[in-house]
Amino acid sequence: MGRYHYWRLHPFTLDEVPQGISQKEAYQRLMTVGGFPEPFLDGDERAARRWRRERFDRVLREDIRDLEPVRNIQLLGMFLDMLRNRVGGLITLSNLAGDIQISPKTAKSWLEVLEKMYLVFSVRPYTKSLPRAVLKPPKVYFFDNGDVIGDEGARFENLIATSLLKRLHYLEDRDGYRYELRYIRDKEGREVDFVIVKDGKIEELIEAKHSDETISRSLVYYAERLKPPKATQIVANLRRPFDKGKVKITDPIYYFQNIYTTS
Repeated sequence: MGRYHYWRLHPFTLDEVPQGISQKEAYQRLMTVGGFPEPFLDGDERAARRWRRERFDRVLREDIRDLEPVRNIQLLGMFLDMLRNRVGGLITLSNLAGDIQISPKTAKSWLEVLEKMYLVFSVRPYTKSLPRAVLKPPKVYFFDNGDVIGDEGARFENLIATSLLKRLHYLEDRDGYRYELRYIRDKEGREVDFVIVKDGKIEELIEAKHSDETISRSLVYYAERLKPPKATQIVANLRRPFDKGKVKITDPIYYFQNIYTTS
C-alpha cells in the first residue's frame, strides 16, 4: 500500500481540451459526438455513430457475456436504450422492468452490470439534514455524452454530470478526500440537479439549464437553507455571466475552465 496510486481516466471534457481545438468547438463536439478520443478528435457524426454502435455491440455481446451471468443480451440492450432515453429523469427500476417484462431484481442487477462496464453511473438523492427530503430513485447518466438519446437539454445535463464526476474523481485521487455527486428533491418537488458533497458536507449546489437564464427558485431556496460555500447555475446559451444574491450564473466553458483554480 502506498507504493502506487490509482488515477481514474475519463473521456474529454471542457476542462481537458487537446491543442488545436477551441473551447467552443470542443463544446459542440461533446454535445454531438461525445468525449471518447476517437470520435471526439475526428469530429465526424456519422463515424461517431458507427463507433458507438460497435462499442455497444462489443460491450454487450462480448465483455458482459464473458464477465457477468446475463442470459438475455437482447433484452439488456433494450434496457440500455430505455436508459438512454431517460437521462435527467428519476429512474424507477420497477417501471422499466415492467416495460420489458423482467423482474425489478433483474433490472437492479442489470443497472449494476452497466455501471461495472463504465457505460453509466447513478446519482442518488442527498437527504442528510433535510427533514422534508424524500428517498427517491436515482438518476442515471452516461460516461459518454454521445450515448444520450433525447433533446439538447438532456444532453447538456448529462455533459454537466459527467464533467462534474470527472472533477470529483480527480480531486479524490489527487487530495484523498471523499467526494459524492448527489441531487436534492423534497416532498414539495423542489429540486436541484447536482450537489457536491465533500467528506459529508455540502460544498456546492449546481443547477443545469440549457437556455433558461431565469434563476431556479429551488436553487435559491436550498442556497438560503443549506448555506453552501457556492451555488451555481450553469446555462448553455448564456449571453453574459452574472451574480444574483448567493447564486452565480455562468456558462459551461467558463465554469469548467476555472474549477481547478477555485477548488
